[in-house]
Amino acid sequence: MALEELVTELKTVWKFDYEPSIKALRDLYETAKKEQWNAATDIDWTRDIDKDGDILDPEQDAFRSFDFVKALPEDKQKELAVRRAAWTLSQFLHGEQGALLCCGQLVEVVPDMDGKLYASTQVIDEARHVEVFHRYVQRLDRVYPIDPALQTVLNAILEADMWQMKCVGMQVIVEGLAMGSFKIMKKGTSDPLLKSIVELTAQDEARHVSYGLIYMKDEIPRMSGPDRDRLEDFAWTAIDIMAGGGRRMSSQAELYAGLGIDTEAAVEELRERFRDPKQRANRPNAFRQYVIPQLQRIDLITERTAPNYRKLGFEV
Repeated sequence: MALEELVTELKTVWKFDYEPSIKALRDLYETAKKEQWNAATDIDWTRDIDKDGDILDPEQDAFRSFDFVKALPEDKQKELAVRRAAWTLSQFLHGEQGALLCCGQLVEVVPDMDGKLYASTQVIDEARHVEVFHRYVQRLDRVYPIDPALQTVLNAILEADMWQMKCVGMQVIVEGLAMGSFKIMKKGTSDPLLKSIVELTAQDEARHVSYGLIYMKDEIPRMSGPDRDRLEDFAWTAIDIMAGGGRRMSSQAELYAGLGIDTEAAVEELRERFRDPKQRANRPNAFRQYVIPQLQRIDLITERTAPNYRKLGFEV
């Protein structure tokens, strides 16, 4: 796979006062040091993956109820389920690399020593997550390309010219989505190996979200009006790209290759289901359950931007 280069605007910020100034972040740093785990030894890799079981939460994935899936022979349905799980987990793998890169940036750009110290622990967390998801996905099937919507958001975070955008985009939105998805996945998967992976990873993600909430809760009120508006718009745009419009459906077309599926008909059925409010309301949704509440906690959904979220069906 070819390398992709991004040209980013980063201002490295030195901090020569080493005394703790944000106690909650310093406490989080201490917790992070205690809760490190090893992807090579703390996961039982001798376990086989049960490819005939529910690798993903069947309610979250919902593929079994689709007409184009039910029309397939049973063996093809199982093959599609494995591909679908590998595609989904590949997106988390790519997201973990994005988080690895972003946290390296946060060490440079955040103005507080407590923020720098904690971000440094998250760099090793994300390296561990890249390792563990790559190893699992390779055993399951193969690594699929990054979804264009996800890449757009990750690139925007990495290229952002405000450190607050990087913190909200990664720590609150992307990490909130990961934390929520892993909790849902832990409840729904029948594969013990994946369950153990997402259980440990979700613990890390909870700390990562806490970092964003702690830091931004006090930082946002100090921002100027124009900068705050830019931050609010940045958050909304990320949510719109990742959660709105069913953009992700067409990027999954390669999953259907060789299975006898009419790709155009499958994508259209996916889009119809996505647009159905009842279908969306009945499924676990990490945006609705985790990400939107976190943005509300830091007062980043205001009267100015709330109508945009409501158009996507979020109650704010």
